[in-house]
Amino acid sequence: MGIKQYLAKDFMSKDIISVSADINIHDLVKIFVEHPVSALPVVGEKNTLLGIISEGDLLYKKVRPYVPQYMDVLGAGVYYWGYGRFASSFRKLLATKASEIMTTNVHCVAPDTNLETVTTLMIDEHLKSVPVVESPNKLVGMITRHDILQVIASSEKDEKSEK
Repeated sequence: MGIKQYLAKDFMSKDIISVSADINIHDLVKIFVEHPVSALPVVGEKNTLLGIISEGDLLYKKVRPYVPQYMDVLGAGVYYWGYGRFASSFRKLLATKASEIMTTNVHCVAPDTNLETVTTLMIDEHLKSVPVVESPNKLVGMITRHDILQVIASSEKDEKSEK
C-alpha cells in the first residue's frame, strides 16, 4: 500500500502569517523570533503573493552592516570600537524594507497539487516551505517540511491500524 493521494489543500496551513512589502527588517526579525516559521510570504492587495522572505534572506542577503569579524557572544566579549562607528550601518539595515530583500521568483504550488509533487519540489529546490496559490497568484496556504512529515506519519499510523 502507499501513501493516500493527498493534495496540497488537504495538508497546507491556512492560518498564514504574512507581511507587506514595506515592513522593515527590524519588525521582520521580531516576527521570526515570535513565531515558529522559516519563511514569510510577502503579500500585496487582495492577498496577492509578491515574494517570500526566509530566515536565510535576513542572514545572507547583501544588506549587511559593517561590523568587526570577531564576536564572542557566549563570553559576552565583543571586539568593540564603540557603537557610534556602526550606528549608521545598523540604522540602514533595520530600515531596509522587505521589498528590498525578498525573493520574487517564488516556487509555488496550486491547491490541487499532489503530495509527491510538492515533496519533490521542496527536495529538489532545497525549500523549507512553499506557498500555495490560486489564480491569479492569491495566497491561500503554506506548506512546510513539518506539514509533509505529519502527512507521512499519519499515513503510516493509518496503515498500521488497517492491518
